[in-house]
Amino acid sequence: MSADVTPSRRILAGASRVASVPLVLVYLAIGLVWRLVAAPFSPASGARGGMARWKRFAREGGAYLGWRTDRVPSLAGWALVEGASAGPWWEAKRRLKQSRIALWAWIGIAIYLYVGIAAQFGWIVPDFRGADRDAIYAAPQWFGGPYFLGTDQLGHDVFAYAIRGTTTALWIGTVAALLSCLIGTVLGALGGYFGGWVDILVVWLYTTLESIPYLLLLLAIAYVFKNNEDLRDSYKASFLAEDLHISLGLFVIVVAIGLTSWGGVCRTVRGEFIRQRDRDYVVAAHALGVPTSRIIFRHVLPNVFHLVLVSFSLLFISAVKFEVILSFLGMGLEEGEASWGLMISNAKLELLRDPTGWWQLTGATVFMFGLVLCVNLFSDALRDALDPRLKT
Repeated sequence: MSADVTPSRRILAGASRVASVPLVLVYLAIGLVWRLVAAPFSPASGARGGMARWKRFAREGGAYLGWRTDRVPSLAGWALVEGASAGPWWEAKRRLKQSRIALWAWIGIAIYLYVGIAAQFGWIVPDFRGADRDAIYAAPQWFGGPYFLGTDQLGHDVFAYAIRGTTTALWIGTVAALLSCLIGTVLGALGGYFGGWVDILVVWLYTTLESIPYLLLLLAIAYVFKNNEDLRDSYKASFLAEDLHISLGLFVIVVAIGLTSWGGVCRTVRGEFIRQRDRDYVVAAHALGVPTSRIIFRHVLPNVFHLVLVSFSLLFISAVKFEVILSFLGMGLEEGEASWGLMISNAKLELLRDPTGWWQLTGATVFMFGLVLCVNLFSDALRDALDPRLKT
């Protein structure tokens, strides 16, 4: 780290690294299992070379966890040489550490993520559905009682519902945005790279999709899923409902948003691929006989991936917002489930009573604002760090 870095920034960078430890442990566990399974099938050096790479991965992972290096080992098994660039993602990490906003945003995202995971597995607020009939519309007690943010019209703990709503928001925002980005990126890459009838077909698809009023399309898809008995029965017997305990309402929102929000990503990726496909590095790859799929996904796509990340953050925010709208209109999650959208929907009645019950609306809004703000700030910083035109 350079000498001009202030102590406060060192402390902030250290805090962000500590916040990343659980995620790094999961990454290292996956990497160790993957390298162990792939070791006997190493095409270049056989099982002995594969085990050597597994040991190197474990050694480099231990060095990172022991704060002896800033580099996380590559899942592909590439050796990390001190003083050499470890690739665009590690270079992006180095630049992100220079931004206080990015570090604070990452710490906030990590906190939301860990809270959501803990609530999903019941480690915190396991009895969030519990109702105290003797404490209906209890005002916030902060640290002076059992109900930090008070209770609602049924005696539910508003703070527990807001925490559990973090899990719902992460499910909806992450899965819906990933689905949309996957569809939009693949179609945009194919249309922009090949042109011709492929491009015409892709443009027709997203222009047709975007010509339909978006909210009406969401409501139509949600209505079909939630009111078709055959679909309801099939879903109740599925792996998602029985083993993962994902409700039909949550599944409907994720699918509806994921399948209808990819138009903007597709347009952005297509336009950038049109710009990139005639660049010298693409022409050289063609001349060397590199397969088309490798050119698209290994050479061109990394140069436009910063745009996909920006689109992901916008889609994440939109997914959380549209969950609120669908729940308000009765086409979202079922009553009794914890979501910020349902909390805001239920709060409309509390605003009309005397005295006004403001705490449920405020709790859901503050939790949602914090998550959206952190995702937005971090994605903007990551876009700048990954943008090839801004590299220094």
